[in-house]
Amino acid sequence: MKNISKSFFFFILLFGITFSGGTSLNYATWNLRWPDKRDIASGDTWDKRVKPIADVIGFYDFDIIGLQEARASQINDLFKYLNQYDVLQIDSLEDNPILLKKGTFKILEQGRFYLSKTPSIQSKSWDATLVRFCTWVKLEKEGKNFFVFNVHFDYRGKKAQFESAKLMIKKIKEIAKDSPFILSGDFNFIDKTESYKMLATNDLFRDAKKIANVTYLPNGSYDYFDTQKFSPWQFDHIFVDKSIKVSRYGILNETYYDGSKFRYPSDHLPITIFLEF
Repeated sequence: MKNISKSFFFFILLFGITFSGGTSLNYATWNLRWPDKRDIASGDTWDKRVKPIADVIGFYDFDIIGLQEARASQINDLFKYLNQYDVLQIDSLEDNPILLKKGTFKILEQGRFYLSKTPSIQSKSWDATLVRFCTWVKLEKEGKNFFVFNVHFDYRGKKAQFESAKLMIKKIKEIAKDSPFILSGDFNFIDKTESYKMLATNDLFRDAKKIANVTYLPNGSYDYFDTQKFSPWQFDHIFVDKSIKVSRYGILNETYYDGSKFRYPSDHLPITIFLEF
């Protein structure tokens, strides 16, 4: 792996790296930040952020995007600009929707399980502050089947994070079996924690960042809504199974200008990978 300059990253992004064969995808995960009234005072309200977020998604032209903290009203706002996508939602509770490029995939199965001792019913366990869950879908592209798991772990409960990591291993084995899969989302832990190690050292998972041919890491994935502050925190991760090759991995340090200053579209930065089955 090697770090590269931003200008070179954009060169290879725009002009591409040719895959040797197989099914290739441009995948992303992004916590959009729910429309919190506390953001009014800081000037980071959703009505200002929605167009810059849509612009980033539209420019990078992701095939699949796993979103977190995306309320139904936010999705409706985004779709004023992103009519090239379909949205996979289970019901109105859904905060972890998956966006799919129209006409690209066939949906074979879909579902949700909760990060708790009773994953089949709406619930929370251990020291979790909030009810958390995983959205998943089985897709077909070019005759190949694969799974996407989009998750948001509890932000406070350390035991809940650890037990949720164990549950992800169990449920992915149960649901995906031997099929290729992508697991991504806001895990609310960094790579030094036992919860991260539970996933990264398991035979089932590989951190896409650690196997990518090229990495672009200008910042952490949590940005404080502060473009002048470097973040050491990466709470958002993408894991893949052993059959998937990752050519590029990037944390996209994108900003927008609101007329008075540069701002981040969310308090998390999007992470993207280019992968091949």
